Amino acid sequence: MKKATLALLLLLAACAKPETQPQVASISAPSSASPTSAAAQEQRPRERLDMTPEDVEALYVPYNQCMASFGMDKKGRAAEGSVGPQPTKEELDKALQVCEAKTPLPPWEKDVTNPEAVDFANRVVQCLRGKGVRYVEVHNEPGSDTVSYAFGGPNNDAASISLGLEHVKDCEIASSKK
Repeated sequence: MKKATLALLLLLAACAKPETQPQVASISAPSSASPTSAAAQEQRPRERLDMTPEDVEALYVPYNQCMASFGMDKKGRAAEGSVGPQPTKEELDKALQVCEAKTPLPPWEKDVTNPEAVDFANRVVQCLRGKGVRYVEVHNEPGSDTVSYAFGGPNNDAASISLGLEHVKDCEIASSKK
């Protein structure tokens, strides 16, 4: 009898509803969190070196739509076809703040928050010089969100500018693989 009772208890325990874990409250950042926070940065779209101009344009569609909802174009001017004056500084600042989370980040290789961005830019410059670009240098402007390149030197050498623009994409892609 004891064995039958024990078997019945085990059978009932096996068929019983599993205990549910108690719900635990969690803390999440409020929706008004700073758009420049690390979490917001991670959620922003990011350009890639191998994107076509059409890909980049498509990446900016949500940002452009956001700015349009404030009656502005992507540069913060009154949208084409709108009636009225240019937006005030306060209106522009509000639109930029709201739409910032939709602004694509630069390619990681060129992002100033990447500790290897200057090294990457130096490799690109070396590649460009190897392709005959005489006047090219790394351009790391304080306050900019990207590390880039300056073509042409002090005299705006046309050949360096043309060759640099012609070969920069290939050199960026080649330099990203090293």
